[in-house]
Amino acid sequence: MAEPVSLPGRRSQRGDMLERLRRETFDLAVVGGGITGAWVARDAAMRGLSVALVERGDFASGTSSRSSRLIHGGLRYLRHAHISLVREGLRERGRLLRLAPHLVRPIAFTLPVYKGGRDNPLLMRIGLTGYDLMAGKLGMGRHRVRSRQQLIEDEPALRSDGLRSGFRYFDAITNDARLTLALVLSATDHGAAVANYVEAASLEMTGGRTSGLNCRDIVSGDELTVRARSVIGAAGPWTDEWRGRFGEAAVLRPTKGIHVVLPRELLHTDSVVAFFWQERPLFVVPAGRYSYVGTTDTDWSGDPGGVEADAADVSLVLDAINANFNVEVSPADVTSTWAGVRPLIADEGSPSPSAVSRDYEVLEGPRGAYAIVGGKLTNARAMAERAVDQVVEAEAGVLSRSPAGCRTARAPLPGATARFDRYRAQAVAALVRGWDISDEAAAHLVDTHGTDHVRVLAQARKDPELLEPVVPGSSVLLAEAAFAAEAEMAVSLEDFMRRRSDLMLFSSEASCAASERIAAVLGRTLGWNEHEVGEQVEAYRMAVGQMMAFRGDQTDSARSGP
Repeated sequence: MAEPVSLPGRRSQRGDMLERLRRETFDLAVVGGGITGAWVARDAAMRGLSVALVERGDFASGTSSRSSRLIHGGLRYLRHAHISLVREGLRERGRLLRLAPHLVRPIAFTLPVYKGGRDNPLLMRIGLTGYDLMAGKLGMGRHRVRSRQQLIEDEPALRSDGLRSGFRYFDAITNDARLTLALVLSATDHGAAVANYVEAASLEMTGGRTSGLNCRDIVSGDELTVRARSVIGAAGPWTDEWRGRFGEAAVLRPTKGIHVVLPRELLHTDSVVAFFWQERPLFVVPAGRYSYVGTTDTDWSGDPGGVEADAADVSLVLDAINANFNVEVSPADVTSTWAGVRPLIADEGSPSPSAVSRDYEVLEGPRGAYAIVGGKLTNARAMAERAVDQVVEAEAGVLSRSPAGCRTARAPLPGATARFDRYRAQAVAALVRGWDISDEAAAHLVDTHGTDHVRVLAQARKDPELLEPVVPGSSVLLAEAAFAAEAEMAVSLEDFMRRRSDLMLFSSEASCAASERIAAVLGRTLGWNEHEVGEQVEAYRMAVGQMMAFRGDQTDSARSGP
């Protein structure tokens, strides 16, 4: 069980949520506030069920903020004949582009082909044609063959010796942590009671069936019982730990994946460039002033919460970059890293982690208790639909009402609007005219918050300081820190720096330098005194140092710009 942590400022909303968790009896309690648990909570709440969700850390603090951020059908899964998984992924990709256009956007992918390489161009073209056909009406255009010269013009950073030709196609990209948060907030809009930093310690049993959760508020150390007629565990890489508490066997093969971040002037691509290195697909993903590269795939047996990129991981990725691009990068060039653990279902027939299926299952435990295991970011909505369907059918006799059918495939997320590109252009122009902020800050606000950007700026009418960037040159405004504390359930400085914004990942050094100012803004809402602000700053700088520990330097001296 986790020890109490120093998170001094509890917002009144969190207090209200905790009171509801203590007072009410719910149809369904969800264990885990990652992407899958968030989809489960939203799905069940939209069907009219009463829903509780508890998360032992911050929302999306596990795997769901440590992915490659790609929303894709999984082209490479065709190699392993996982046809149904790819078809479902393409369908879900299309839905997400429509449901959250501010958070999920199309992005071009480039697949280079080299002489003597592992990829057969004919088989690649057949696979891409199948990929296009399976996407159907939800596709983003057909793939294109690119000649050697076209590829060199498209992506001049690519190594040109031995380059034969290649392909270009489209998938999508997201901000995984903010997508998860949008789902959590949507669940609360439909009546769910949710709380981060609340650990589910065990099932509560009455008369041989599940009757709730025994929980602990990690902020205060207080214990509470959440009464519920059914429970779904969506604990990701902690699933075996959770199910083991009530005697269930382990089912996962956890694997570790890391990413490294480099300044884009060192590794510039205009599309996501996919290539193989040591039998593992890697991606170079453009992200504003930076590019990130990943992901590795190695077995992991440690604590999922303690995973970080080590020196060997970083060296592997840098070696791959130097071998495939016209660059020479070293650990000194890395501005940040992130690492996560995939909760894959164990498969005795898969010798390598990369070959393990990304499929998913809903498992039954003690009467009234279920767990959803496996899967991937793109397919999480469909995973949740299957899990809630199963609970509704099996537990119909104990639920408080007969629920409606699933609505999540059609209901837009908070901040979404139709014809988003047109809306974006108009909103950005209006923000620049009316609020005296930069084009970059205006675009960032709309891309991050969609139509809710108006709410983000509300406090700035009374406090113009909030219109200033959090660090010089950044597109992130202090208003976003205030909004994170007020309306997005941020409890700590790291919650904002890493999951409400990208500052920890893409501006680590600058954010450390500005951490006192940002913490002070958060603290106004969260009720921190001067000492507590200092504790938050120290904890954040230590977290950045841990992220960069692969250099053998535990300080906060990550090389990064704003």
